[in-house]
Amino acid sequence: MNNVRATKRAPGPSSARTVALPILVVEDQHSIAQLLAAMIKERWNAEVCVAHSLREARELVQSHPAGFLVATCDLHLPDAPYGEVLDFLNAAGIKTIALSGAYGEDFRDTVLNKGAIDFVPKDNINSFEYVTELVGRISKNRHLKVLVADDSMSARAVLKHTLEQLCFQVLTANDGKEALAALAGNPDIRLLLADYNMPEMDGFALTIEARKKFGKDRLAIIGISSSDDETISARFIKCGANDFIRRPYSYEEFVCRINQNVDMLELIQANRDAAYRDFLTGLFNRRYFFLTGSKLHDAARKSGRLVLAMIDIDHFKKINDEHGHPCGDAALRHLGAALVEHFPQALVARLGGEEFAVLLDDADADEARAQLESFRQSLRRTPLADGGKIIEMAVSIGLADQPGADLDEMIKRADTRLYQAKENGRDRIVG
Repeated sequence: MNNVRATKRAPGPSSARTVALPILVVEDQHSIAQLLAAMIKERWNAEVCVAHSLREARELVQSHPAGFLVATCDLHLPDAPYGEVLDFLNAAGIKTIALSGAYGEDFRDTVLNKGAIDFVPKDNINSFEYVTELVGRISKNRHLKVLVADDSMSARAVLKHTLEQLCFQVLTANDGKEALAALAGNPDIRLLLADYNMPEMDGFALTIEARKKFGKDRLAIIGISSSDDETISARFIKCGANDFIRRPYSYEEFVCRINQNVDMLELIQANRDAAYRDFLTGLFNRRYFFLTGSKLHDAARKSGRLVLAMIDIDHFKKINDEHGHPCGDAALRHLGAALVEHFPQALVARLGGEEFAVLLDDADADEARAQLESFRQSLRRTPLADGGKIIEMAVSIGLADQPGADLDEMIKRADTRLYQAKENGRDRIVG
């Protein structure tokens, strides 16, 4: 296969929960409990269960054998005035964000030492905003890989434990060379923590080498050092790191730095999606199709193994006229999801209206036609179910199976055959 590759992604807005597991809110003040529960539910479309006492929390935990993603808990409840709820949730294996109106360094340290993910004073609305964002961050962390590179076994163990508390998937390396091997074997690693003073390859060299393969839009790097040399932080940044943490650091500083860097990666991805994704279906848009498709075309000119399919929904105007435009939007999303399912390795895009394109590299005409015929038949067997309506869908497909001079030429040939498919009765492949 050619190296230029589109990334598979589930298309389109969805009613699926952003946070799959329920969230437990334990708070004796009803107004605060309702506010926090509403904020979490609205922000993450999550199921939120509320308890106003330790007794109610026990009942909810017993009635949810599948467990909770995380709990937010007030530490001063009528039947648990000394933080007993935190001990109960820890024993139940539920990760906890502690909230309290009381604040003090010793009290905070005691709470964090008991295993709370974070300690948040309940002193302003921003505290609840912070907790709401942290809940989502913990949910998303379950799908993110972090690599810790440190030659100290004890330091690695501490970092690994802390990151696992935040629900990350954690890999470790003894030195820079091991870290590079781990990055090569796990290109989906999103965060690298690099100690400065390591044998074989120090943190600076590791950062430089990692940056050759992964830009700041793909991998966040945080340098770590216990050295008193004040130039180390700047040197890490100049080598390509995103951030730097000096030992000893507080637990809360560490959590905030980690969250901030991962949030920045997601913001970059969101901006890229806004530029290259179709909002309605989640597929790549026309702009991305031409940028990436041209590279695939150039790479395939020698082999000739490149097939382009132009796909158009049959009688789409009838769907809009008879069932309304929201149903038409649902039809577009339905087709987009089906294309991603059937062509996970292809470049799939919505070019505009009801017209879609599938570009298959390293494929010949017979292979592509067989795949597309299977897709066409499958679409007929899986009608759109929308608001109690069952709507059968069909598509016409035009194929171009030779690269030709450029991508535009392929599109013109595929478009001509798409028009012939429409003229010959629709619901068929021509080419």
